[in-house]
Amino acid sequence: MQNTTPFRELWLKFSEEELLPEADSLLRDAPDVVRTSVTTLHIYNGQNLICQGYPAQAVYIILDGEFIVNKQAENGKQVGLTFCYRGEFLGEMEAICRQAYRYDVIALSDCRVLRMPAATFLSWLSQDHRLSLLLNRQLAKRCLINGEQRLMNVVDSIENNLLYMLTQISGHQIHLPRDMLASILGTSRRHTDKVLLRLKTQGKITLSEGVIGLVKPD
Repeated sequence: MQNTTPFRELWLKFSEEELLPEADSLLRDAPDVVRTSVTTLHIYNGQNLICQGYPAQAVYIILDGEFIVNKQAENGKQVGLTFCYRGEFLGEMEAICRQAYRYDVIALSDCRVLRMPAATFLSWLSQDHRLSLLLNRQLAKRCLINGEQRLMNVVDSIENNLLYMLTQISGHQIHLPRDMLASILGTSRRHTDKVLLRLKTQGKITLSEGVIGLVKPD
């Protein structure tokens, strides 16, 4: 039987089972250059942390909050790929490959992240086997979970994309400008409004002062 547990629950459950180290613990024994170069950033709901095509100048570790990873396809449409949560690294693959950022990373809540220069991250990676092991575990874990979960780019409708997003966010609510939500869903603002009205009429979502909420079945 297919596992239908939401991606978020699986990710956090696996993180706890694997005793994913807290950032303070991970940084405690890091080289001095790492500890002195790390800064904390506050990223607000709807704000881009990473922009596709920009030089990969930094690597981030999520302290709190939730992000969606988007990619602009060749036809210009945005495709939602996956979600990222506490403890995950962002931008590390581009730093390792020395490439520009390949995705947009957008906050779905108010978030805190640690930022370090890409060169500092690479230096740390070459000196600390714990970091290398952690990154490999995260990559392996994501591959295993993705094997059980359908990602947003294979969902067959805008309606299901939106409902799927709502299941992945703590609180099951989205509070984003309609234009930004339409971009994430890969459609127009006008079509997004129609989808929201249809889902509200069907009793699947609530709309209140710009907040979209998931109606849980009884």
